[in-house]
Amino acid sequence: MNRVLEEHSKVGGDLAPEPVHDLRVALRRCILIADVMRDLDPSADWNSMRKAARRIFNRLGALRDTQILAEWIEKLRSTEDDSTQELLKSLKAQYEKDRSLAKDALKKFDRKQWRAWMRDLVSHYRHVAGDRSACESLVFDNWQTALNLHRSAQKSRSRIAYHRLRVALKKFRYGVENFLPWMYPAWETDLKFVQDLLGEAHDLSVLEQAMAKHRIIPHEETRVAWHKKLEAERLSRIQQYRAKMAGESSPLWVWREGLPAERELRAAGLSRLAEWAYFVTPDVPRVRRVARLSLQLYDGLSNCGLVAKNSNIEGRYILQAAALLQEVGHFKKGKAHHKESYRMIRKISPPAGWSKRDIEMTASIARFHRRALPRADHKILRAYEFPLRNSLVLLAAILRFANAFHAKPYRSVRRLEVEDVSGVIVVRADGFPDREPLSSKLSVARRLLESTCQRAVHILPPGTRPDTRVMSPQIVQPAKRSDAA
Repeated sequence: MNRVLEEHSKVGGDLAPEPVHDLRVALRRCILIADVMRDLDPSADWNSMRKAARRIFNRLGALRDTQILAEWIEKLRSTEDDSTQELLKSLKAQYEKDRSLAKDALKKFDRKQWRAWMRDLVSHYRHVAGDRSACESLVFDNWQTALNLHRSAQKSRSRIAYHRLRVALKKFRYGVENFLPWMYPAWETDLKFVQDLLGEAHDLSVLEQAMAKHRIIPHEETRVAWHKKLEAERLSRIQQYRAKMAGESSPLWVWREGLPAERELRAAGLSRLAEWAYFVTPDVPRVRRVARLSLQLYDGLSNCGLVAKNSNIEGRYILQAAALLQEVGHFKKGKAHHKESYRMIRKISPPAGWSKRDIEMTASIARFHRRALPRADHKILRAYEFPLRNSLVLLAAILRFANAFHAKPYRSVRRLEVEDVSGVIVVRADGFPDREPLSSKLSVARRLLESTCQRAVHILPPGTRPDTRVMSPQIVQPAKRSDAA
């Protein structure tokens, strides 16, 4: 954003091609970052900054297109051909019009507002940029889009397909440059090379279309000659691109090697979800503490054989995501924030490594972190088959149990360990005040966990020996609804 202000100051009244190009490059970087950040960070005014950048970017784009077309005409002109002057003359009128609009846009650019956005947005961007795993997930999405469009363009070979591919590669390049800057130097040469090839092919297509649309050249033979010349130049660059990107040595696969492996995509996607939660959750330390306790409970129950091993879901990841996202509903400032969290989470586009079903299950578990208990016959859970439904109820019970330790008497609890003692689940809570009676929330959450696991649950401080004589495996069915919980 600071570079935009610098380049804006350098653009003089004559609007020379190089300063215009440099300003557009700086604006494009800001637009790309805003595109990424506005989905992760709805709390900041990324959209207004993006709109302001796009307004001046588009005005300068029309002028830049005219300048590039004139450069290509001069480059491809023939000394024996009089059509060059006709082409340049026709462009001159359009150039003056675009120049006037560009000057107007430059004058209207609000530098004061731009600086205000800089002060507000820089810390938000730095927070995301400091999370390598989340950044890798973001860049991987850009790579996947570029790969899909590359395959489509190679198959159809249409001009529109190559244009879309050019835009996708440009976004991937700026994504790497701004979110994975330590990887950019090794990839810079190939990124620039393929982007330049597709950019030049696009410029030649635009020039050819402009000549055909406005009938600039009256003579048929001259038009055909220019068409052949432009088409040959365009195809030459497409062929260079195809040769560069062919085979196992294609830069596409080199870039893929530097991004998370398939087994790492789920963890990277979780980091990305956590970044979104960071910007819309009012009490981030609380949800991170609950997430940590939830995972300790899950691992302990798993070691005791109480978590189904044949489950067809990644329960640990989904539980952690639900714990981190459970409070996002506060962003809407509604009373029933747990229901709003459910709605907001369901609208998330799944990051790489996650499916839409994973997001749906995460939303369902987060929905039951308070208020209504997660009964197997609840309308939200009825959409799942029974083995999976039981797994989701268990995950919701674990999250609820971990949340209950946020009550004031238990805020010193930092670690939970689970062991199986004669058929009874013993939860050892480091910092647990065992002399006081259980709070209503913890009592309800414990009964829910007992009902789900079909085992009695006892909470003890570390080092306390459980008295197996008073431990009864009797299961207490929880109430269907509890405001205390």
